[in-house]
Amino acid sequence: MIPKEQIAHDLALAYINNRYGVDVSGDFFLSDGDGSGSVSTTHLPSVDSPKTVKVGTGQKGFLGIEKKQRVQAGYLVDDVFAKMINDYHVAYSRFLELLNGR
Repeated sequence: MIPKEQIAHDLALAYINNRYGVDVSGDFFLSDGDGSGSVSTTHLPSVDSPKTVKVGTGQKGFLGIEKKQRVQAGYLVDDVFAKMINDYHVAYSRFLELLNGR
């Protein structure tokens, strides 16, 4: 028999996959065999896509406004990964609680 912890893990992964999987949206119309419409998908950013923020350089520019430049501040997926990890632990705990209650 599969241990309850493995079942809870598998269900938590299925939940995470559904929650953070590809987002598909759009419209499609079909009449007499001809179809038209549009569909768009969004994915998570690449793991190595940098996240940048603007920071002051200390130099004054036009009208005395401080110049800014973009610097890397981690990666675009860092916040999403942190949410995924938290959601996994919460889902795992909840599934295990439900399985133990059976």
